[in-house]
Amino acid sequence: MFHKLRMLIAVLTVGMCVIFPLVGCDSIKSGATPDIPAHLISTPEANPVRPIDSFETEELPAVTGTSNSDYRARVDLLYSVVVDSRKRPIFVDNDPVKPIYDEAIAILDRYILNSWQDGSESGQFNIVHTIHDYLVTNATYDYSLYDRYLQGDNVAGDSAFHIDGVLLNKLTVCDGYSRTFDFLCAIEDIESMRVTGTFATVPHAWNKVRVGDNLYNVDITADSANYSIDSNRFAKQLSHGYFMLSDKTFKEFSARPFNSDSAYNRHVFDAAGNNALHDYKYYDDKLLTVGDRTFPCVIKSAERLNELFSAISATKSVGKIEVKLDFPGKSNVNDGDMYADEIEKAYKLLKSPDFSITPTQRPYFQYPNGVYLFLMYL
Repeated sequence: MFHKLRMLIAVLTVGMCVIFPLVGCDSIKSGATPDIPAHLISTPEANPVRPIDSFETEELPAVTGTSNSDYRARVDLLYSVVVDSRKRPIFVDNDPVKPIYDEAIAILDRYILNSWQDGSESGQFNIVHTIHDYLVTNATYDYSLYDRYLQGDNVAGDSAFHIDGVLLNKLTVCDGYSRTFDFLCAIEDIESMRVTGTFATVPHAWNKVRVGDNLYNVDITADSANYSIDSNRFAKQLSHGYFMLSDKTFKEFSARPFNSDSAYNRHVFDAAGNNALHDYKYYDDKLLTVGDRTFPCVIKSAERLNELFSAISATKSVGKIEVKLDFPGKSNVNDGDMYADEIEKAYKLLKSPDFSITPTQRPYFQYPNGVYLFLMYL
């Protein structure tokens, strides 16, 4: 059976999603796609604290109808109370949207530590990092929604565009990802704002989040990369390639997903001092262990990259790695695949990998500023 590797970036357009196949390769062995573990806390807090519990409260009005449009309006009201008004909602008896809020609290109770809520930059980063990884890992992009759209269905009221799609159904599109990120951040008293602009000239939604003194871009959809095992099954790869990036990086990347015509829907993002001038240094202090060897997640030379791939080939236990390449003289890494030759030579060091490079197909995902997610499954 022919298996095609492809990165699927799903974006919102005219109330619907469009899927862009960006990279591909030949084959994958059966069973070689282990699930990605969530960004887990091994032992949850015995007495978890949610910052929203100290917020001013707002009572939701009585439920006036039971139609889908009534429910959608109430979901939007819950979102507005928590995200826009920064208040803790008080629900009426049998409120249909209370399960959404309860699930959000349960997720944060499980994964967010009280010690992170000290207002420090490191604490804010840990919260944002955890929410990002949870959403990428636990929510699935609703590809069937596109098929329904092609068949002429009216999908505008589908839960995938809203927070209940993620929190209750675990099915979403970029709108749902971005709204849920805002919702969870608001409960944790983290400043986050939903942004609309374009992805490869198509309308798209992502987020800006404040960590320390700066606002950074976070695109959950773009970090939820998928490759196809066959025509009906997809495996997900957790990435941080679009995590905590500056506007400059978004606009410079070679695929032009966030091009110069992008438009934010709130002018506050253009206020002086709000936007980060540089990406958050996510990879700088991280290490990668392969067998009995340890490598930095920022690879500084082709020789070091070859050492990494050789170690992977020797252990035969690594399925995927995420690293940043930062070689001397590679100054235009956002303008095309500047590391293609070095990567191809490194892949040749692998013994019997599932994925191989061809003139038209690549077994890796390229992200801004030299970040790559490599697949090998030896």
